[in-house]
Amino acid sequence: MTSYAAQKGRAAPVAKSATDTLPPPLTEVAEARIEANKGFVLNHMPELLQTIRALHADGMIDGWRSVLLCTLLDESGNE
Repeated sequence: MTSYAAQKGRAAPVAKSATDTLPPPLTEVAEARIEANKGFVLNHMPELLQTIRALHADGMIDGWRSVLLCTLLDESGNE
């Protein structure tokens, strides 16, 4: 099936893949945040490791640099 743009002689825009461009280099602060988040996830939520790996493999995140905040919810019921 031909797209409408191709039928009218217009080029359809090509979407860029997330893997086409490299992310900028990490700063020391970002590296420290990443290490802290990795340690937190390993200690408190190890089941998320497979999810993070899958998201990265699918190009949905840039790896651990995309994990910005890791916290535990207060379980006392005072949300």
